[in-house]
Amino acid sequence: MHIKWTTQCLIKPGNGFGLCGAHPDWAMHPSWIAGVEGLDAYNRWVGEVVIPIVFQWIEEHKAEVYKGVPEELKDDMGVVVASAFEIVKTMSSYMNGVKKAKEFDEARERDEVDLKTINPVWTDIAQKVREDTKRIFDEKKDVLKGT
Repeated sequence: MHIKWTTQCLIKPGNGFGLCGAHPDWAMHPSWIAGVEGLDAYNRWVGEVVIPIVFQWIEEHKAEVYKGVPEELKDDMGVVVASAFEIVKTMSSYMNGVKKAKEFDEARERDEVDLKTINPVWTDIAQKVREDTKRIFDEKKDVLKGT
């Protein structure tokens, strides 16, 4: 749930709008179900973890963020985040991140980056999900015939 009301981001952990189980397992291709549920899990992480951090920052910079926002759009999440982002883009941390991203790309092209140190927990989860998915499909290959 990504809703602003009275210039406040509404936080509803586990808000019940999730798509897990929205389609019965027997009704769709398993990869489609896993994909939809994976996107939903990501959406919930953004809504329940990232957006509250964003709006805490916005609250701490409220006067500056809302300065150019018309009254009738103060509860429009997209407009408020866009206003905040315009401010963030002028800040040293953001500008340093843009510079460091270029340095990272160049270092990566030269094989000078140890990718094992970047998001090791997420990497481990992604690899295990991928491996388990392949293993499960391989177990059924005699009946699925490579489809």
